[in-house]
Amino acid sequence: MGLMPLVLKRAIYVYFLFSPLHLMNTFDDIWFTYKARIAAEQRLRNSDLHSQSLLIWYAIVSTAAGLFAIRYEKFAGPDTDIYMAVLSVALLVISMFVANRDFRGRAMQMRSNHIALKRLHDELVAGIVAPENKPKIYSELLVECENHTSYDDRYFRVFNKSGLKSRLPTRFEHFFVIGVCGVKSAIYLALYLLPFTVFWCRLV
Repeated sequence: MGLMPLVLKRAIYVYFLFSPLHLMNTFDDIWFTYKARIAAEQRLRNSDLHSQSLLIWYAIVSTAAGLFAIRYEKFAGPDTDIYMAVLSVALLVISMFVANRDFRGRAMQMRSNHIALKRLHDELVAGIVAPENKPKIYSELLVECENHTSYDDRYFRVFNKSGLKSRLPTRFEHFFVIGVCGVKSAIYLALYLLPFTVFWCRLV
C-alpha cells in the first residue's frame, strides 16, 4: 500500500515531464526567438522597400527638375541651382545608405534563420531531437545571422498578445512600440514629401 502513492507520483511526474504543454514551456526561448526574428525580417523588408522607393522617387524628381530647368532655368527662383545640387547630394546619400545597409540580404538571412529555429522547436517538441542537444544546436543557430532587436521582440508580443500565455506585453511596451511605429511613419512621410515641398514652396 505504501508503494502505490510513490509509483503514482512518479507516473504523474513522468507524464508532466514529457507532456506537450511542458515541452512547449521548456522551449519557449526558441519559440520567442524565432517569432522575434520573423518580426525582424518584416522590419528589414519594409526598410528595403522604403529605401528603394525613396531612391527611385528622388531619381524621378531630380530628372524631372533637370529637364524642366532646361526650358525654365530659374523655375524655382534664383536658388534653383542650389536646390538641384541638394537633391543630387540627397540621391547620392540614399544610394550609399541603401548599398551599405543591405536590407534585402539581411532579411533573407533572417528568414533562413527563423525557419531553422522553427524546425528545431518542432523537432524538440516532437522528440526527434533530444532536449540535451538543444543548447548546442540553439547556440549555433543564434550566431548564423545578426541578432534581432528588443523592438522586434516587443513588436511581436504587442501585436500578437491574444495568442500569448507568457511574457505578455506591459503598458510601457505598448506605448513604446506604437510610438516607434508612429515616428518611423512620420520620418518616411517627410522624406517622401521633402523634394516636392521644397519646389512647391518656391513655385507658389
